[in-house]
Amino acid sequence: MNEDEQKPRRFALNSKQWAAIALVIVALVFILQNLTYVRAEFFLIHTAAPLWLVLLVTLAAGYAIGWFSKRRD
Repeated sequence: MNEDEQKPRRFALNSKQWAAIALVIVALVFILQNLTYVRAEFFLIHTAAPLWLVLLVTLAAGYAIGWFSKRRD
């Protein structure tokens, strides 16, 4: 056995992983604070949905618009 096999492996997180964990925690807090239902209307569609879901759908639509509208040189 060489030295690498004998040493216990340490689990280390890089800065991107810490940022992802922080964003997940913020998202969970946001969801838990916005569980109330709101009335959402879109053209002829009327529904009631949790506020966090309405905002998540709006965020996803904005992301998709940005993704499809960015310039490709």
